[in-house]
Amino acid sequence: MKVLARSGILTLGAMAIPLGLSPAWAQEQNRAADIAAPEGQLEDIVVTATKRQENVQRIPIAVSAFGAEALQRAGVQDTRQLMAIAPSLNLSSTTSDARGVVIRIRGLGSEALNPGLESSVGTVIDGVYRARSNLSLEAVPGIERIELLRGPQGTLFGKNTTSGVVNVITKSPSFTAGGEATVSFGNFDSLQLLGGITGPLVADKLAARIDAVYTRRDGILKDFSTGQRFRDKNRITGRAQFLWTPDSDLTARLIIDGSYHNQTGPDTYVPATYGASRAILTALGANTALGLQDRLVTLTTSRDPREKNGQYGVSLELNWTRDWGKLTSITAYRRWNNYQEREVDYTELDIVNNIPAHQRFRNFSQELRVDGSAGKLDWLVGAFYTHENVYVSEGYKFGADAERYIDALLSGGSLTARPISVATGLPVGQSLPDGAGLNQADFYQKANSLSFFTHNSYRLASRLTLTAGLRWTTERKALSSTLADGFNPGCDALVGRGVSSGSPFNLVCLLGFDPRYEGNYQAKKKESEFSGVASLMFELNDNINSYISYSRGYKGGGFVLDVFGYSLVPGVKQPSGEDLKFDPEFADNFEFGLKTQLFDRKLRANLAVFYTKLTDYQLTYNTGAAIFTRNVPEVTSKGFELETEFRPTNELRGTFGVTYANTRYGKIPAISGLPATLVTGARLYNAPLWTINGTIGW
Repeated sequence: MKVLARSGILTLGAMAIPLGLSPAWAQEQNRAADIAAPEGQLEDIVVTATKRQENVQRIPIAVSAFGAEALQRAGVQDTRQLMAIAPSLNLSSTTSDARGVVIRIRGLGSEALNPGLESSVGTVIDGVYRARSNLSLEAVPGIERIELLRGPQGTLFGKNTTSGVVNVITKSPSFTAGGEATVSFGNFDSLQLLGGITGPLVADKLAARIDAVYTRRDGILKDFSTGQRFRDKNRITGRAQFLWTPDSDLTARLIIDGSYHNQTGPDTYVPATYGASRAILTALGANTALGLQDRLVTLTTSRDPREKNGQYGVSLELNWTRDWGKLTSITAYRRWNNYQEREVDYTELDIVNNIPAHQRFRNFSQELRVDGSAGKLDWLVGAFYTHENVYVSEGYKFGADAERYIDALLSGGSLTARPISVATGLPVGQSLPDGAGLNQADFYQKANSLSFFTHNSYRLASRLTLTAGLRWTTERKALSSTLADGFNPGCDALVGRGVSSGSPFNLVCLLGFDPRYEGNYQAKKKESEFSGVASLMFELNDNINSYISYSRGYKGGGFVLDVFGYSLVPGVKQPSGEDLKFDPEFADNFEFGLKTQLFDRKLRANLAVFYTKLTDYQLTYNTGAAIFTRNVPEVTSKGFELETEFRPTNELRGTFGVTYANTRYGKIPAISGLPATLVTGARLYNAPLWTINGTIGW
């Protein structure tokens, strides 16, 4: 039994289940990732980053690979925790752990506030592409290996990988019976149970594997008046696999997985400061003495913030080996649902509340590829198709205290002045009654994407290899949006009186609360683009390799699936589905790499120097009153990464990594629709200049 301590959590890991199961199973499962080396040396690491099994030191890609043993030593039990050992990787959440998840590599990534925005960092689990970060960052039981590919991966892993790929490989069923279990516990009464079992169903023909993980934790935030806790965890994930090997040339792997989350929250908290409105909120009876640092929260009595999240999927991978090469087919279907009810004004007052939000993703994908070798040439050709349906229902309404709060705000803190009623001519309390706003805001998006790709390596000389890849992608997206059930007497009265701007119009007829936006809006997009890679790798000797490469990535455009994306100019322009469009994003990456194994393979040190330029970077931002996605003309990331692994003795081993990534905006046009706070040369948010990490174990 191993005992690992990490971040306040104690882990009892890799306990053999006493059912007469053989420990040989664990060794067999690790062979795909690590090739045994003489005692005291570092093992060779084999990855599938190029869709073939290759030594990580002999491919012209900046890639980090973490096998099951390394992940266990570091206490990594889901993809979210990977940033603890991968210095180029940064993960963060906005509204919740299930929605608003952002993955960044080298400081580059896409904010996930807009569900119509696809991730810049692609996530692939057992060969199946996950269309959004939300659908991928969860506890994945039975992980065998995680590969982190840095820089655009526009050839083999699809169009939406302008920053990189997180490639997760789980343990396949084994014909040798075995099992494992891990128990982790920590503060806030956190508990995680993770286990797996595998074995044959039909000798040498059919094997199965079942993995599951259960996680619970008390909420880390507490309501100051009731003591109720929020942001807890209550999650379960399961995965069943079947491996069929009718003969030595054909294998079939069927995977069925599902997960369910039910937790309070998601983002209920009290800001550390309320700014100018603090005195007004206090005068109206709200407690504003709390701060985020206290982990105390407050919420409207009638609200019960809660989040439910569920997903399931099924995939079938077929591999057929012939004399001329290997044919691989991966067919997958996935469905993801999220339900959220949130506290959005962060006070006991009922100022603004949200329509219970619902997001749903359905995705079908089919990949076919053929690869083989012919003399000095290793070749691969393939095709990929995906069909996606996205449904989003989300919006906001004024609460019962909205009118008196806005009155006090407009009158400089007076609790007796009634500027809204004066402007609208309606009795006090009837301009913004409880529930005023657009009570139906539905968005439906359909997307079809088809691509053809090829990736080839040719040995020009005994130690010089040329690699070239190309991908052509065509995509169609169609949007249908319905805004209905508008109810805002104050806004109607102001419009009827000819008021169209200024105070109090800008707050009463706030975007998203204005009945004039009612209607059904549609729009379409079509794109066809190329992406690819070219590199040269030179082997100085058996232990030192260098490469230089250029890669181009492409990420499709789309729509802002949010009511705040619309634009209305009275008498000039009506809302339109065209308002919601944003353009595709492109990445050009230049890189030099050096991969070494030194001191009789007791030290592995890999260096990558990179320069990445993003054109039409897709920026999503929240103004406090609206969510937008706009294209920024240019973003650059330049720097270096150094990753080392050392084993000076057979018992002592460790790692050290450092990343320097200077990630900044290029020139921002004076008139661009971008936020005024965005300035030329500014560093991107959540893009650290330096990242350093390391591990040591004995």
